[in-house]
Amino acid sequence: MALKIVGWTDFDCSYPTPKVKGEEFSEMLQLIRDEIYEHGYIFAGQDHQNSATGVPVFSNGTCFRASWRAWGSIMAEMYTDSEGNPLSYMDFYMSMGSDAVMPEWSPIGVEPAVVEEQSVGCTLKQDRQIVDESIAMGMPFITMDVVLQNYYEQHKDKD
Repeated sequence: MALKIVGWTDFDCSYPTPKVKGEEFSEMLQLIRDEIYEHGYIFAGQDHQNSATGVPVFSNGTCFRASWRAWGSIMAEMYTDSEGNPLSYMDFYMSMGSDAVMPEWSPIGVEPAVVEEQSVGCTLKQDRQIVDESIAMGMPFITMDVVLQNYYEQHKDKD
């Protein structure tokens, strides 16, 4: 059965975010882009992590979590400004200049999968760089971005 998005849920759901790369990751991103385009969804990274329907769930019982920047990057690929110019992830990082258009809540008829290795969520190079610099300088890392908090916790004690 081909992978598809079967619903949208909250960030703290029981659906795991698996560690995926390459073609599998590209397929997931394309499904998200298609769903955003088809339904006209437009919402910021903060909405992705803090709303009841900001996280896509796939037919295999997994979901896609992302940092605010990473979600903003996905949105920036989908939209342009009023003059047709490209947007940046920063245009969708924490908030937007317009009202969010979120998926509607509906029951999801797929059980959460069991995965070998879970991911904290999709991050951008800029995300990892700022966390790694904080660790290297021995500074606490304080953010409201749950993915980055989890990334920090995983990496702060590594040599």
